[in-house]
Amino acid sequence: MILRRDPPINISSVPSVREALRRDVPALMALWNEMMEFHSGIDPRFKISGNYHRELERHFVESMRSGVSRLFVMELEGKIVGYILGELHQRKPIYPAGNYGFISDLCVSSEYRRRGFGRKLVEELMQWFESRKVNSIELFLLEANPTSTAFWSTLGFGNYLRLVRKDLK
Repeated sequence: MILRRDPPINISSVPSVREALRRDVPALMALWNEMMEFHSGIDPRFKISGNYHRELERHFVESMRSGVSRLFVMELEGKIVGYILGELHQRKPIYPAGNYGFISDLCVSSEYRRRGFGRKLVEELMQWFESRKVNSIELFLLEANPTSTAFWSTLGFGNYLRLVRKDLK
């Protein structure tokens, strides 16, 4: 059996980051599916079931319209190859964090990873967070994904709280 490698991707044009538009939703949904398939390979609790398409589409559209969230896409030669979704949150005054940014999703298509696109998306969102005067930025990451853990660590993110879980069927 001869294994064929995919031809190398020609990245001759400069990628650009911009706010997502309604027309980007199908590409965003495809990237989200890719992200969830990848994570379900690490942990089966990420396996998608049921008819989620309409709800996911609504989530993306509402995020684009919201004043407290931003959805940026990475575009290369007219193709959406990644996205990041961030939200503004505020804790009650009894908690010291106050206003903080939350990174809900970061996804770069597998064929475009390790080219600095994820970092570029994070930098764009961090600028938006800074313009909104947040005190900190938080996110969830799958501990069983060492690539993700290392990526966020290189950007200065460290352990703060630990979410633990018990499934009840």
